[in-house]
Amino acid sequence: MSEMDLDFLYDPEHKLLAIGYNVDAHQKDVGFYDLLASEARLCSFLGIARGQVPLEHWFYLGRQLAPGGRAAVLISWSGSMFEYLMPLLFMPNYDATLLEQSCREAVTRQVRYGLRQGVPWGTSESCYSQLDSQKAYQYRAFGVPGLGLKQGCKMIWSWRPMPRSWP
Repeated sequence: MSEMDLDFLYDPEHKLLAIGYNVDAHQKDVGFYDLLASEARLCSFLGIARGQVPLEHWFYLGRQLAPGGRAAVLISWSGSMFEYLMPLLFMPNYDATLLEQSCREAVTRQVRYGLRQGVPWGTSESCYSQLDSQKAYQYRAFGVPGLGLKQGCKMIWSWRPMPRSWP
């Protein structure tokens, strides 16, 4: 991380980080990582901590709430456990905050959805074992409907589901 440079990804007009950079075209992607409830907050956190991204960037990360449920939960891109929980491996977490509550509620909704559908909950994106015609690995988020901003992200399984009494 000592060699990390975010200058080429930061957009001062939008105050956000671009999703990526096209090396061949020498330009930033047009999309932005703009949701606090995503794995991208880790890059934002590190960029701010290292002084490469201004502090105000943190306040430009979206905090839209997902519909339904018993407790407020920030919406993520796909509603996957990866988006909510992966940053907690490296970042501090504080009790009684919207971000902490969102992580707990996301787990609750994942468990509830898994039980209703008879499938395991919290599945990693790495479980999607597909290659395209050029043998390149393909990505698939296993989110829960209602937690994700992107519609159509849901769990898909090809093996026998777990019993209803699980976990």
